[in-house]
Amino acid sequence: MGHGEIWKMLTNFSWLAADRVVRLGLNLLVVGWMARYLGREQYGLFNYAMSFTILIGSLAGFGTNNIVIREILRHPERKDEILGSSFAIRQFGGVLTVIICVISARFLNSGDTYMQLLIFISSISYLFGSFDVIDLYFQSQIESKYAVVANNISFLLLSSFRIGMIILKAPLTAFVIAATVEVMAAQMAMVIVFKKTGNSLLSWRWSYVVAKDILRDSWPLMLAVVSAVLYLKIGQVMLGMMANFTELGDYSAAVKISEVWYFVPLMISATIYPKIIEYKNISTEVYYKRMQEFFSLMTLISYVAIIPFFFFDRQIIAIIFGEQFINASLILRVHIWAGLLVAMTTARNSWCNVENFTKGVFYATFTGAIINIVLNFAMIRLYGGIGAALSTLIARIVSGYLFTFFISRRIFLMQTRSLYLKGIVTMIRKDFLTR
Repeated sequence: MGHGEIWKMLTNFSWLAADRVVRLGLNLLVVGWMARYLGREQYGLFNYAMSFTILIGSLAGFGTNNIVIREILRHPERKDEILGSSFAIRQFGGVLTVIICVISARFLNSGDTYMQLLIFISSISYLFGSFDVIDLYFQSQIESKYAVVANNISFLLLSSFRIGMIILKAPLTAFVIAATVEVMAAQMAMVIVFKKTGNSLLSWRWSYVVAKDILRDSWPLMLAVVSAVLYLKIGQVMLGMMANFTELGDYSAAVKISEVWYFVPLMISATIYPKIIEYKNISTEVYYKRMQEFFSLMTLISYVAIIPFFFFDRQIIAIIFGEQFINASLILRVHIWAGLLVAMTTARNSWCNVENFTKGVFYATFTGAIINIVLNFAMIRLYGGIGAALSTLIARIVSGYLFTFFISRRIFLMQTRSLYLKGIVTMIRKDFLTR
């Protein structure tokens, strides 16, 4: 539990985070340049099509990710059946996504054939998303570096492609096509890497029994995934439908910056989670003491990330997206605080997983998603993009903090104490400064 152990976990987190920092940083610069070129309305159109598709596409994987990894680890001799069956499930989900996107777009955007076209092009990417079962296989073998290499190569190529389109003054449709091509390229790169590591897609086999077992265990996780995506994307879809695409362009710019650091709590949790399990096996006192420090650490990191964006919102928006998006600064100032709840929720969900209370995670997430939708109907009409940001913030407060009271009062108190960083000084002195 001492100094060396904490630094080992910190080193592991640094390796995990490096790839995400580079990709997200470069992506933010490219997206900012693209938004400047397209302008507020066209950028809003782009994000409406993307968000619309992602919202429906959350069904495509049927929540099978963790189940597939678990089954490969449990039954490595059945790897080909698991991968083949999972691929077929996801391929069916991809086809279903395209069909639902086309029908929904015709119904909700009946008078806008151009938007229907953009949504259709965007949805095609889910026909190729089935190959991400290869990534799940690499994760199960603790060999994610292969997936990282494949994703980074395709990402860098497509980023260069986007920059070229900006220079050549390509139309909006070309950028939507590029987003779809990026997914296709990443999946094809994954297939190549899979073959290079001595594996073969030709050995994959369909098994009705395996598919049934995977789907039986995955449906609660699918509902949780859909609820989580509703959090992230429903505001943009509803804003595009209820306000206008210029307002959506401002909101999308603010959210792009606000959510850029959300991977940090997730990676910290992934790094610390195995140790939390060990602490539980040591003693209840040690376990809950470390949990309090975990919550306070997440809150401290949130403050460090949020406060600069809160006070320098106008300057940050102007630097990345340009003066034409300056109205997004007020939206950013509100939405940025949702990150604090994201971090607190991530820590709470880690506790729920340790205690095998995953139903609590689903109930909280689902409640927050419903509240977000209901609030958006009123708040968007009154305040536009700021209203959508307020709806998201309130929904996250309810699901990520207040709902914890019904899950565990002890954890609720820990979340409350973490707001004033209880135990963080002791943890830093003991784990980082004392040798």
